[in-house]
Amino acid sequence: MASPDPGTSSPKRPDTFAAKLNRLFDVLRPAGGKPVTTREIARRVTEQGGSISPAYISELRNGVKTNPGMEHVKYLAAAFGISAGYFTDPDVADRVDGELERLEEHHRSSRLVELAERTASLDASDRVALAALVDQYLQDRDDRSS
Repeated sequence: MASPDPGTSSPKRPDTFAAKLNRLFDVLRPAGGKPVTTREIARRVTEQGGSISPAYISELRNGVKTNPGMEHVKYLAAAFGISAGYFTDPDVADRVDGELERLEEHHRSSRLVELAERTASLDASDRVALAALVDQYLQDRDDRSS
């Protein structure tokens, strides 16, 4: 895969505040767990002494609001356990994005292990039926992309 041109973002690496915030919501959750909610993040901010509403967080996530104050940035970052530099400093953002990519890979691996364990618990005839379903799905997908 070719590297992006200088001055452009990696396809996986978000470049807007909303995209970065959404990435944190998507990635920073327990493996196999439900995504954290805006209400939960607002609660974490309040526990740290800050103040932010779930509605304002939603506006930031949807790009309705695009320029939060530095205090909100700091509290949001702390609520996710990361440096505020993720939102403001390209070097910090690159480091955090690298960690997020590793965490995403870990989540994918965990889901694969869970799937393998669940598949192994099936009896032989169920595994054959499941394999046939997967084969049919892959064939249908290949036919659609042709």
